[in-house]
Amino acid sequence: MSPRCRSPQWGFSLIVVLLLLLVATVLGVGAAQVSLVNERSARNDRDTEVAFQAAEAALVDAETDVLGPNDDTRQRLCLFSRRDVSGFVEGCGGDGKQQGLCAPSEPGVDPAWTTVDFSADSGRSVAYGTFTGQRYFSGDAATGMRAGALPARAPRYIVEAVRSRGGWPADALQSASARDADYLFRVTAIGYGMRDETQVVLQTNLYKPAAGPGCLPQD
Repeated sequence: MSPRCRSPQWGFSLIVVLLLLLVATVLGVGAAQVSLVNERSARNDRDTEVAFQAAEAALVDAETDVLGPNDDTRQRLCLFSRRDVSGFVEGCGGDGKQQGLCAPSEPGVDPAWTTVDFSADSGRSVAYGTFTGQRYFSGDAATGMRAGALPARAPRYIVEAVRSRGGWPADALQSASARDADYLFRVTAIGYGMRDETQVVLQTNLYKPAAGPGCLPQD
């Protein structure tokens, strides 16, 4: 009886199968990586949106602080005068009603919002609701830790007195005399996402043409 001959195609088929398995593995790993990247991107987008909404809420709270109406017992409407900013201090104040109030920067000096420490420990910025009585639920306030979709900490803001150079309103011109100086109030707010590392900073300018209730006239 003649010996049975093995076909050389058997070895070639094994190589093809191994190559197909390798390709399938590479495609599977690639798909998993894409899914992880997409999931991480979606989580970062949500975190940024939480921080953005917190910063917007801080701007609204600051507007109530500066312009009113504000019936809270801690309100400080009388400190915001377009003619008198003596209540604003260098370094953005500390404890009490001067907290977060930044004196006008000298020409050529970086504005306070670029250098101030917004952390709660520094006492240089105002936490949401400090002078309005409003509440903003955050992880630290609700549970002392991260809490679901809440921001990691409450948003904060500072208010800078900024010399008006005219044009606010558009039909008003500014006198060059320091005695007749008018001021705007620049609010810089910071909001936090579900992680402390996610932060959004927003800014707005407020013009207060009249004195607050119970304050002396400004004109």
